[in-house]
Amino acid sequence: MHFSDNYKEIRGVLKSYGLLALVYLMFAAVFFWPVFDGRLPGIGGDAYQSAWELWWVSYATFVLHTNPYFTNYVLYPVGASLITQTMAPIAGIVSAPLEAIGSAAALNFTFLLGFMLSGIFAYALIFYITHNKMASFLGGFVYAFSPIHVVQALGHLQYTNIEFIPLFLLFFLKLADEKKQKYALYAAISFVLLTFMGDIEQALMTIVLLFFIIVYMLLRKQERHKIANLRFLVLFLELVVLTAVIGSPGFVSIATHLSNETLATVNAQAGLQYNELYSPDLASFFTPSLTNGLLRSIPQSNIRIYKNDPAETTSYVGYVVMLVAAYALYADYKKERLRNIGMFAFALFFLLWLTIGPYLWVNGTLTKIPGIYLLYSKIPFFNVLREPGRFDVVAELMLAILFAYGLVELQKNISSYKEYVMPVAFVILLVEYFAMPTSIAMVNSEFSSTHIPKAYYELAKLPGKSTILLLPTATNYANATVPNLYPGLSLYYQTAFKKPIIGGYTTRENATQLFSISNIPLVASAYYLETGQGLVYASPIIENYTNVTKFLLAAYNTTFVGVIRQAYTPSELENLSSYLYSVFGAPVYESNTTIIFSTVQALKNVSKTTVAYSPVLVDSYASVWQPGWLICSNPVTCNSTFQSMWWGVNPAFVEIYAPKQENLTISMNAMSYGTTASEYIYFDDRIVRLLQLSPKPSSIIMNVTALPGLNPLVFEPASNYQNLGIRNLTVSLQG
Repeated sequence: MHFSDNYKEIRGVLKSYGLLALVYLMFAAVFFWPVFDGRLPGIGGDAYQSAWELWWVSYATFVLHTNPYFTNYVLYPVGASLITQTMAPIAGIVSAPLEAIGSAAALNFTFLLGFMLSGIFAYALIFYITHNKMASFLGGFVYAFSPIHVVQALGHLQYTNIEFIPLFLLFFLKLADEKKQKYALYAAISFVLLTFMGDIEQALMTIVLLFFIIVYMLLRKQERHKIANLRFLVLFLELVVLTAVIGSPGFVSIATHLSNETLATVNAQAGLQYNELYSPDLASFFTPSLTNGLLRSIPQSNIRIYKNDPAETTSYVGYVVMLVAAYALYADYKKERLRNIGMFAFALFFLLWLTIGPYLWVNGTLTKIPGIYLLYSKIPFFNVLREPGRFDVVAELMLAILFAYGLVELQKNISSYKEYVMPVAFVILLVEYFAMPTSIAMVNSEFSSTHIPKAYYELAKLPGKSTILLLPTATNYANATVPNLYPGLSLYYQTAFKKPIIGGYTTRENATQLFSISNIPLVASAYYLETGQGLVYASPIIENYTNVTKFLLAAYNTTFVGVIRQAYTPSELENLSSYLYSVFGAPVYESNTTIIFSTVQALKNVSKTTVAYSPVLVDSYASVWQPGWLICSNPVTCNSTFQSMWWGVNPAFVEIYAPKQENLTISMNAMSYGTTASEYIYFDDRIVRLLQLSPKPSSIIMNVTALPGLNPLVFEPASNYQNLGIRNLTVSLQG
């Protein structure tokens, strides 16, 4: 084909699809009008994280000239691998010009684009199958505005752009039908786009979908000839090779930062209990979404089926879609023995079986009815897709195909009023898929503010490579609705000041990353304050923790500490700001949302010979060392001595920092919980002492030599598991 012919073909396609694009875009604009009113789609940390991801890809690629799949701009100084993050790198590049306006504009553009293109490409796929424009339009609407897409897109960047899944399937089907080389190329490009305009999870679920399609074609005699031949096998191999070549920049970037630690973190967060928690309830398939502005009261009356996370457990299909899809199966079976839509029904069956998770939930109760996700979760790396309900995205595509086919068959088989079939179906569909907020309360619960305090833009102008600490930094698990709200907000503010932050968050963090922030006394104390436990610090140490904070902030080259006001009650904010004033002096900026302190003067004279030390909180904040007055519940042991101790879960850690080799004296009072116990004390991986502890505190004094840098002091039971209590731990220089 000559270039002029290609040009005419492309121009014809663009012209015919232009009006369709405008219609889908119009629905997206109406349903999600708050994005035009200075808001981000979604609430909580994920919404802000999505905006940050677009900014980070653009900033890393065009400014830092570095691999966007790793960053030390968050969780500084450890940094984070973003391989298993919700990143969409191509979306970041496509939306890069809009970063000049702001990250909110970039995200909202990507958001609306995702709905428009999802409709267009689903239309193209369905038209190839049905050859009916109106049915294809309605099928495209089902896929683009399905409740699973809406609820996932509200906060999840990677599930905004699901448009390339139907495009890939279209070119694969054309490849099987026509055996033309160009479709291998187009399918490869589509797969790369769905992987990097979406994310790794989309690639995995598309592979799963393709697996079921191929299995069906091999099993069915009438379809087998399409793929069981040398020509197709050669073209399919070309598809795989072209995908690897075209996607090599992304695949190589991923491979560069793929490590055992990354996979270990994924595996740790993909256990059966987690999978069950984020599996949709059977009732959710028949219950309108919480994002439906017209029918919202129905799911609110049965809120337990969502298990505290509607984003992962919404699977509403819509009654009109289910009924028409069921009719499609009946009509095609009666006429063609499912020759036309059998492969899509086959894939749908197994995708829905995957969607229910390891075991089926029924109206809030976990049954023993197994799902094939039990097998899927055993496949290495595929368990990155740890929320089974997300398979509903590709299941919805299969339903959209069946729905459109069913409409065509209904129109053929109804003798009278057949011209009303599709309009009536569309009206019902609009009601069932209605996604427009109908009240200010809905707007506030589904969209986030895009305001960034002006001071953060001024910080971007300051020279140097200093870091910034924003409080609160820690994930607040006490706030089950939006636990990562403020770490996510810190990420969003970073798009303005463009400097590394102590904290922030990534989707899958590990213990080393958590330690990088939790060992700062100020961070841990602010976390306790945010969770209503007062200005305390989970540590058995007796050093003025201000010295430890100063030492670490100086080590991290932190020049500003910011406070997000809305994270705290007025009394908590007064306590925190008063303490920061005493340490850093008067704030350099203050507004109704933010307070910012400069650390420059306070850190200027941090002693280089001071020994600083703090506990390590490994599993989560406040889980390793806890003050006795917080965990005191047993009236027998809950006495004044017990309350004054800091209790560590064995093995328990304290880290000691020495700027140079130092001879130190460590002293403390230690006791065991309830009975006698033997306890080893390790210092810098060397056994220093075997203690025989009782429920009565005993005085311990040890002389050790600290090496420059970090020296772990570890308490580990010699035999049975025991809780260890410590108070008055001090470290001093010998002599």
